[in-house]
Amino acid sequence: MSEISLRELQRLVYKEYQQNKFEEGFNKHGIIGDLAELGLISTEVSEAITRVRKNETGVEEELADIVIRVLNYCNRKGITLDNSIIWKNELNQKRAKLHGDVDWAK
Repeated sequence: MSEISLRELQRLVYKEYQQNKFEEGFNKHGIIGDLAELGLISTEVSEAITRVRKNETGVEEELADIVIRVLNYCNRKGITLDNSIIWKNELNQKRAKLHGDVDWAK
């Protein structure tokens, strides 16, 4: 498999999204469509959690679904995710260690 940038991947998955008319459905309902689409991301996260909890295979499939749904949402909303990730990572680097006050090493 050849390497692909996140921006290219975002465009690639969005083509299928548009072909299946998902964009039209979510755009048609405004904020309710946005909430529904974000809810679907949450559903994929829940499916991944269930696979891990039950020690089942296929968690990578659920993680791929999460990324695909996030990429499609971002593309539909005009968000360039690679730039957002770089910006957020730079912000996170300036935060104190364990700023969420969770030490998983304990």
